Amino acid sequence: MLYRKLGNTEVIIPAIGQGTWKLGEEKYKENDEIKALRFGIENGLTLIDTAEEYGHGGAERVVGQAIQDVRNDVFLVTKVSAKNCSYKGVLRAAESSLERLKTNHIDLYLQHWPSQQYDISETMGAMAELVGKGLVKYVGVSNFSAHSMQEAQSHLGHVPLVCNQVAYHLNDRRIESQILPYAKKHGVAIMGYSPFGYAPRVFGGKGFPEVGSQGRILLESIGAKHGKSAYQVALNWVLRQEGLVTIPKAANQEHIFDNLNAIGWELDKDDLARIERTFPREGGIAESIS
Repeated sequence: MLYRKLGNTEVIIPAIGQGTWKLGEEKYKENDEIKALRFGIENGLTLIDTAEEYGHGGAERVVGQAIQDVRNDVFLVTKVSAKNCSYKGVLRAAESSLERLKTNHIDLYLQHWPSQQYDISETMGAMAELVGKGLVKYVGVSNFSAHSMQEAQSHLGHVPLVCNQVAYHLNDRRIESQILPYAKKHGVAIMGYSPFGYAPRVFGGKGFPEVGSQGRILLESIGAKHGKSAYQVALNWVLRQEGLVTIPKAANQEHIFDNLNAIGWELDKDDLARIERTFPREGGIAESIS
């Protein structure tokens, strides 16, 4: 297993976690979802990310069932919705998440999106209070620009901002322009979601053959050299960034096994150069995340 530090803390977490978007939406799938999460935990994927918005709380309930007897082995991340980011709203949302997750604390609590309704001072003030009460260990944000990260930290006082969760994959490299450099400079961990991004566009699915075919052929070629799949190459590429962790969704054991096989090997310089030519970074637009 590959591990990374959580920002400037001394906490060590797996570089690959388990995302839970779309989990908890259909009752008949819950047993399989719980089994998949348990399989991941048993194989070292003890970082689990969820949110109150996922399945209207359903994903948190599924996670709560999956971790109840192994809570101490899990690093648990959840998120407060932007619509609940008033001071009192954050406190209420955290209590509700704790109840659904069947736990007495959240390891990392994130503001899911910047709020257009509530000032960030309210939100971060409530986050700091949750830390003071011991209900939350660490505070972070999600989908924030570099400027917004700086503003969030200014309202946290002595409580450090340790994470920004953002999209990062071959077809969206915007964070490399400003967000990633800021995070590295200030000790903020980047937690990349959707590591496969717009999968049809990358891997040549129906509807995007002219866009995806070249990328798919390249990734399959590189994968063949290493005995890996195109998906595993894409995930390994994401993890080339120091200080970055990623949270691919894995609703079944096969996906989790595939994710595990994306680590323990490295892309060489030629691989990276070929990927760079096919999926070039578009600089200067990172601040569109706000």
